[in-house]
Amino acid sequence: MRRLIVLVLGLAAALVLVPSAAIADSATHTYMLEMEGPNFGAATNGDMVTITGHADFSVNPKSADGSGAFTHARNGTVVGSGSWTATKLLDYQSYGCGIVFDMTLPPDFCGGKVKLRVMLTTPSGQLPATMTVICIIGPKAPASAFGDNRSEGAMLDVPGVINFNHTAGGDNVIIQTS
Repeated sequence: MRRLIVLVLGLAAALVLVPSAAIADSATHTYMLEMEGPNFGAATNGDMVTITGHADFSVNPKSADGSGAFTHARNGTVVGSGSWTATKLLDYQSYGCGIVFDMTLPPDFCGGKVKLRVMLTTPSGQLPATMTVICIIGPKAPASAFGDNRSEGAMLDVPGVINFNHTAGGDNVIIQTS
């Protein structure tokens, strides 16, 4: 009988806690992604992309608005360039805020992995793409963010054209605005 009472109390406690966790995860937050300095991505063939720009995004509901510029280079020679426009937030994985390594930053300076649907505009026309920007701020940056093939920077996947699927350095910050 005592085990049954403990089990019932445990289930009741779980039911009370689950809704509060769901509410915390569905909170509305808005952010600014700032890439004033260049952010770099590399393709497996050695081609490089340089990306700059700014985007505002919201995690609930998911939305994004912003723009910037990109340059595609092969062996140091520019083979393409243009602008990008954010059309949708696909995902945001937060690494936390206010800390980078052992340094304290303003509490609204955050890190994470931002994945955006973007439209590239080039002299040859428009191309849909996925842009992922990694900012290594926060206490929850995964160990993989510090590996050989990952670092702060940007990745750009242009389906059927090229995939810059490795970050290669950069200068960016995600600022929580609400």
